[in-house]
Amino acid sequence: MQRSVLLAAALLALPAQPMAQSNDPVARELRRAQQNPASTPWVPEQNRGAADADAAGIDDVVGLLQAAQTALRANRRGQAVEFMERAESRLLTRSTPVPQAGTPVQGGPVGRVGSARRATLAGDYATARKELEAALDALNRPGRRGR
Repeated sequence: MQRSVLLAAALLALPAQPMAQSNDPVARELRRAQQNPASTPWVPEQNRGAADADAAGIDDVVGLLQAAQTALRANRRGQAVEFMERAESRLLTRSTPVPQAGTPVQGGPVGRVGSARRATLAGDYATARKELEAALDALNRPGRRGR
């Protein structure tokens, strides 16, 4: 339940962008939450997407991004968003020097994953795929730690 509340709060913080019409139950539930912010943030379809992602057993950022790509290709947008959110969380959970701890990471792989997630929610799947590929490229560069 707490995860659903946090996810709903994060979605409400996104800029108002129209979400593409979709038969994907998770996308419908996300749209409903955006259209009625005062509604109870009980989102069973998102819980189902999270359970599917848990069942996949993927724990590394590259694997999560590849799973997001696969989900996008299969038109499972909700599952793709779930994998992107998990990858973004892994990238943001990092060790950093104390003076830089308050500075948000906005570029590099984190920025690309965030852009892919927003593009998916807006229905721009070509951009989402391009941003996921760019995030994977940035993570696979030699000598790059993947902040």
